Amino acid sequence: MNPWLYTLAALAGIVGAWLLYLAVPQQQWLAAPRRPARGLAWSGAALALLALLLLLTMMGAMAAVATWLSLLMLVGTLAPFLGAWRAHRRRRPA
Repeated sequence: MNPWLYTLAALAGIVGAWLLYLAVPQQQWLAAPRRPARGLAWSGAALALLALLLLLTMMGAMAAVATWLSLLMLVGTLAPFLGAWRAHRRRRPA
């Protein structure tokens, strides 16, 4: 059990899920998307799969898939709320 691989898998999963969220046209994190959404979606999917592959090398298949899905669900649940909070703060006058 290498803690660096767990950290790398977690970071890849978090960034991958975040990029998948940013690829959605209705996201509120960016005021106007600067890159094509297709590139964000492909890179997010690649990072999410990298996280799954890293987890599969360190633990059993069921535990790896459960951990991976939990991480993606956590980020996928928090991202819209953080985006709405950021959009609200952006509209509020300073």
